[in-house]
Amino acid sequence: MRSIAIFPCRYTYGASILGELSAHLHLKMYTDDMLFSDVSGQFGISAEELKEFICGPISTLRRYLLKRRRYVNLLQCSLDAQRRYTTNRRLYYGLHTSLLDYTKDRVIKVLIFDDEEHRVKRAMQQEGISEKVARKHIQRHDKMVSNWTRFLFSKEAYDHSLYDVVIPVNNKYPLDITTEIIQLFKTVNSLKTSFQTQDTLCSSSLRDVHPKTLATQKALFAI
Repeated sequence: MRSIAIFPCRYTYGASILGELSAHLHLKMYTDDMLFSDVSGQFGISAEELKEFICGPISTLRRYLLKRRRYVNLLQCSLDAQRRYTTNRRLYYGLHTSLLDYTKDRVIKVLIFDDEEHRVKRAMQQEGISEKVARKHIQRHDKMVSNWTRFLFSKEAYDHSLYDVVIPVNNKYPLDITTEIIQLFKTVNSLKTSFQTQDTLCSSSLRDVHPKTLATQKALFAI
C-alpha cells in the first residue's frame, strides 16, 4: 500500500483536504516540522536551525551551500531510515516531499495547484486581509518553495514534472479534490495488489519467460 505526499501550494484548501484524506484513508500526517524534530533528536542539530537553512532565504556563499546540502542529506537519511523501520502508510505534507521517491518510498507525489489570482482571492476571504497583503504572502511562499526545488532539481516549485499527479483547483470544492485523490489512491493500490496476486499465482509458469519480457510487463503496472 502506498502513502500520499502533497507539496505545499498556499491557499489551495490544504488544511481541509489534508484533514479529510487523513481521516478517510487512515493515514498518519507527517510534516516538515515533525521531520525537523526527528532529525534534531537523531543528530543533535537545532530544529530551528534546520528550518532556517531549509525554508529561509538563500545565500550564494559556498560555506552556506555546503551546510545546506549537509542538512538536506540528514533529512534524506532520516526519511530513508523511517522507510526501512516502519510499515505505516503516511500522508506527507511539506517541502520534504521533494525528497521522497515514487518507487523507493512507495508514495504518490501530488501537487494541488491554482494560479496566483485565485489564491489571492481565497487568501483575502479566509484571512480577512487586503489584496496587497494576500499577494505578498503568496509571492513570499512561492519564492521560498521555488528556492528549495531549484536547489534540489534546478526547477521551479510548480513544475509538473516533479509530481506524479497535478490537480488544478480551478473552481472545484475541497471535497471534489479530496474525492479525486482518494479515487486515485485506491486505483493505484488496487492495481498494485492485483499485479502482486497475479505474480504470485503465475510465478511457476513464468520461469521460462525471457527476463526482458517480464520487466516490460511489470513496467506497465508501475503507474
